[in-house]
Amino acid sequence: MSSLTFEKMHIPGSHLGPDSAYPILYKQKMFEKTSILDESEGLYINYGNILHMLPYTSQDDYDRSETEQVFDVAVLENRFLKATFVPALGGRMWSLYDKVNQRDLIINNPVFRPCNFAVRNAWFSGGVEWNCGVRGHSALTCSPIFAASYVLDDGTPVLRLYAFERIRANTFQMDFFLKDDVPFLFARMRLVNGSTEVKPVYWWSTIAVKQEEGARVIVPADEAYINQDEDPVYKLPIPMVDGIDLSYPTNHTIVVDHFYKIPEGQRKYEAYVRADGKGIIHASTRRLKGRKMFVWGTSVGGDNWQKFLTGGTGYDQPYLEIQAGLAPTQNESLPMPPQTAWEWLEAYGAVDFSPERVHGPWQESKQAVQQWLDGVLPEAEMDRMLQATHTAATSPAKAVLKGQGWGALDNLMQESRGRKPVAPYLDFGGLEPAQQVWYRFLKNGYLDCPDPKDSPASFLVQNEWFDLLKKAVKSADEKNWYAWYHLGLCYFARDLYEDALNAFETSMALEQSTWGYHGLANVWRVLGDEHRSAYLMAKARALNPGDLPLAKEALRFAYEAGEYALMNSVYDELTDEQRAAPMVQAYHAFALAHTGRPEEALAILEAGGGLEIPDLREGDNSVPNEYIFIRQTLAAREGRTLDPEEVVVPEKVDFRMFHARAK
Repeated sequence: MSSLTFEKMHIPGSHLGPDSAYPILYKQKMFEKTSILDESEGLYINYGNILHMLPYTSQDDYDRSETEQVFDVAVLENRFLKATFVPALGGRMWSLYDKVNQRDLIINNPVFRPCNFAVRNAWFSGGVEWNCGVRGHSALTCSPIFAASYVLDDGTPVLRLYAFERIRANTFQMDFFLKDDVPFLFARMRLVNGSTEVKPVYWWSTIAVKQEEGARVIVPADEAYINQDEDPVYKLPIPMVDGIDLSYPTNHTIVVDHFYKIPEGQRKYEAYVRADGKGIIHASTRRLKGRKMFVWGTSVGGDNWQKFLTGGTGYDQPYLEIQAGLAPTQNESLPMPPQTAWEWLEAYGAVDFSPERVHGPWQESKQAVQQWLDGVLPEAEMDRMLQATHTAATSPAKAVLKGQGWGALDNLMQESRGRKPVAPYLDFGGLEPAQQVWYRFLKNGYLDCPDPKDSPASFLVQNEWFDLLKKAVKSADEKNWYAWYHLGLCYFARDLYEDALNAFETSMALEQSTWGYHGLANVWRVLGDEHRSAYLMAKARALNPGDLPLAKEALRFAYEAGEYALMNSVYDELTDEQRAAPMVQAYHAFALAHTGRPEEALAILEAGGGLEIPDLREGDNSVPNEYIFIRQTLAAREGRTLDPEEVVVPEKVDFRMFHARAK
């Protein structure tokens, strides 16, 4: 019999502290892409992209310490598989164990180690993650979501994981189950847009698997869209490129995304098979049309990231990802009609082929995988299961583990407007302090006006709250600095930067606040005045000198503006504890390097074999770039010209993922 239990997972890892007090108005890695695809591809490149993460705040309070972490987990099990989920971490499927062959099908990470990869900073590797909202991993990847349980008519236990996603203001729901005599884990997915507007919708299910020599990714496609660094998106025939079979992940030297162009009438699946023919397969009903392979390559940076993420003292657990999404690529969202639900079914299972069947010619290998899949899990059966479970998936189930109360608040907002809640069968619990300030606003028609030294309880920018704020500042909240500040955030979220500037300035005229300076700094940065932006961010920090994330943000803004003297000034005002933060040390080294003190800068970056920075951003090459600049500066003092390629960057600080390892 299949079973569902709730247990505790004990694992070594880093402590993840509270969320930042400031909204994310600036994503450090921009995601606008160009393409050289022709008009026949019909892709929504850049549709739905945003350059902020409102209304979310950053999750950047972590280090490299390892202490025991304890998480509530949900475990689904039958005689074939055992799946473990962590609702407190975005519902991540931490492990999927093949009981027949006694092996992990996905990366079962031995540690919880956040790194700066996601749209809110903190992200961790391994398992299967569910990315809903916008590109760049889920905003909830390190946040709790709700978990409930119920039973199907035939007695099958079901784990329901769900949340209200605040960027798109819609709900996502995942119902997982194992049938007693079927060797697949099923994931019944449901997205709901309950609004009266068309919304950009994004979804990718991302599966981390151990990278092994001789392993292959097999997908029913002969072409792929390639996303690589800052290059335009382009298309290639696969798997052979310049005589190299790129269906074998270890043949890639640098980080790259392959988005497979699967024919419209073709069944959707992706398999990862090792040299011995064993591996994992993921299949879905056809709404989930996209498939992807992500590889780290063999760059020093790719190696380093994997060491950090898996806690290895050596390069001992390389991995790659196979993924499935709503759209053909991750550079796009899809327009979702108003008052609509999208549903699909996913299946995860083990495969065990004779090696010659899946490691031969591409067409024959594809046929072997599909023939096997059609035999053990026909596509028509998946369609039938999706339809047969619809009533159960839209029936109430009481929450066992709590998420955040934003869904409950949105239900109250919709009811106040005479609308039905988006997903009334989902148990979102009650309101918490973060939502209560907005519920009071909803009831009273005016927003709280706290002391500007106090941190805002939370932020909201969706249309209904925007409408209320515009009305409030014309009446009851005309003199409320807090209401004007939140109105500025709403304008900023809609790219109405002049309106945002006026709202922030009105807020500051009423009450000077670190929040107002933070908002103004970000507006001026978007408007192209990085120097003014840097000084405004320094003023924001001066009004809240104890906030380390804000200090790092002030240093970053000054660095990007080339205001090195300002960086030194900010650093001089920090406490000893703040100066000890590795990212602060790195910025201090950069400032020293550009203000005539390269020897001191070099000593900082080379300390301990290389400065280890827990929260260095993925794709941020500032450390190796500045190290090369320092070495060139010192060489110039000696009358030598040093080519950048001659500089050997210490491996501990080299995170260049598009820089192939020297042979």
